[in-house]
Amino acid sequence: MYDRLKKILPIVLIVIVAVFSVLYFFIGRQYGVEYQDALYFPATEGDTTVYSAKVDGQSASFTVEGNTVTYHWGDTVYGPYTVREDPTAAPGGEWESLDLIGVEIREEDSILFRGGYTEDLFLFIREDGEPDSDLFHVTYSVNGVEHDADGNVVDPHRPSLSTLIRFSQLPQADAHRGNSLMWFLGLFLAGIAALLIKFDDTLFRLHLSFRVKYPEDAEPSDWEIFSRIFSWIAFTLLSLGLFIAGLVIIS
Repeated sequence: MYDRLKKILPIVLIVIVAVFSVLYFFIGRQYGVEYQDALYFPATEGDTTVYSAKVDGQSASFTVEGNTVTYHWGDTVYGPYTVREDPTAAPGGEWESLDLIGVEIREEDSILFRGGYTEDLFLFIREDGEPDSDLFHVTYSVNGVEHDADGNVVDPHRPSLSTLIRFSQLPQADAHRGNSLMWFLGLFLAGIAALLIKFDDTLFRLHLSFRVKYPEDAEPSDWEIFSRIFSWIAFTLLSLGLFIAGLVIIS
């Protein structure tokens, strides 16, 4: 088993590094807009831009046409929402120092929000001066289902005010999967595994040279053989795990 692993694992490491390097190269070139741990890839036709993704096993998309935003998740349609900037909607008084951007958001004929928001889309203040921000929305989970402070079920796919404004502004595709740091760490651990396999006896005797007089005459015990195999497999699996994790992380 020892000699077989010593021959097979270097080939496995080469395949892992080669396959994931190719995957990182191609996947890393696919840029999209990050939203809820998914990448939405834009496509424009005429005056309509569609951002498409796969979310929770369902097709999802934001369709932006003019100042109208519609979100589809599976067979569920949210909207259409109308996002219209209106400087007169921004509250004054104590909020004037924040330079709020006035906006009115409608879902069909119903006004969802009319007021102002900060440029970072964090704080929303209604026209009457009352805050309406995710910062003040408390939710809790029961059996995996999110509820708000009043006990109402929260739809995790319903776009927030900040999301509607963000997509109405046609954000640029500037995010991608394939974290370069994780690729480098995976390559580094694969290199360590290869060195441990290639120079197993050399490292063993080098370690013994500080403890015994004639390390070249020593023979590895069963425990030493087990430790070597364990370290080879451990570094190989760690390398594989880092490569996979890097493809999941959005940069």
